[in-house]
Amino acid sequence: SAGDDRSAWRARIADVKHQVSTEIAQKLAPQLDWLAAIRSALPADGLFVDELTQIGYVSRFTFPVSGPRQFLSTGYQGTLGWGVATAIGAAHARPDVPVVSISGDGGAMFSIAELATAAHHKIPVTIIVMNDNAFGNVRGIQRDNFDGRFIASDLTSPDFVALAQACGVSAVRVDSPDELQAALSKAVAHNGPNLIEVPVGDFPSPWEYIRMPKQRGTA
Repeated sequence: SAGDDRSAWRARIADVKHQVSTEIAQKLAPQLDWLAAIRSALPADGLFVDELTQIGYVSRFTFPVSGPRQFLSTGYQGTLGWGVATAIGAAHARPDVPVVSISGDGGAMFSIAELATAAHHKIPVTIIVMNDNAFGNVRGIQRDNFDGRFIASDLTSPDFVALAQACGVSAVRVDSPDELQAALSKAVAHNGPNLIEVPVGDFPSPWEYIRMPKQRGTA
């Protein structure tokens, strides 16, 4: 019967979802640990802004939200620098809820000067910078697909804590998900801009779980 068919499909879908979730939890554990810390510290009505960085990519299919307009994403447009600027704008528009963005060091540098704007206007936003001193995704592609021939993917990034403090922004550096959760809990309660720098290494690639949109002219 139709009811039996639907029950079988529901069971099949639940089984596949469980298998994929288990696989993702094993393969992308480092990213998931950081995201779990953010989710634990960010109130249910808070806004999360992603960016073109390893944590950001994984957040698109693993970061839970409870309502509309709580996850702001650049999508696949490749707009490095989106995270910092968008989070500041979102926090200015919605000062009633916490706003947190996640950026890599490479992406953050595209719009990091706007920290001074956030400080000047006392905008309550928290910028998290995952610092691997690289364009991490580009470096990962070069490592995995081009025999480790690294070209223009390594960076010498600044001390983001000192840079933020020079702009008048409260800033700390953390080294573990537990420390991030504690620092972020404090930051979202602060009525002003914050930056949290997180030194990181290489992350496992999430790309096998991300389906890219079709390009024009391709099958």
